[in-house]
Amino acid sequence: MARPKKYIIPDVAKKFIREDKVLVNGFEIIKGDIIKISGEYGTKFKFHSLVTNTETGAVWVDCFEVFRNSASAWRSFKPEMIKRIPQRGKRAKRVV
Repeated sequence: MARPKKYIIPDVAKKFIREDKVLVNGFEIIKGDIIKISGEYGTKFKFHSLVTNTETGAVWVDCFEVFRNSASAWRSFKPEMIKRIPQRGKRAKRVV
């Protein structure tokens, strides 16, 4: 049995910087949070990463389209198109 080869990162992947969190309107969105995108009506997305191309300076957001509570299509958008979905607060227990 042959010895397994070591994984070598290709040169193309070295020019991209991925960040797992982004700050939107003073709120932090982390990897896996559900977000909405302005201009995309009726669909929700699961945030994956904020990507920066070091050669060109281009910045975009990678996310998965959520359909029937499962991630389906891979989509990319401009960071200024992100809209945060507010989390529901904890409800107080009723005391009888």
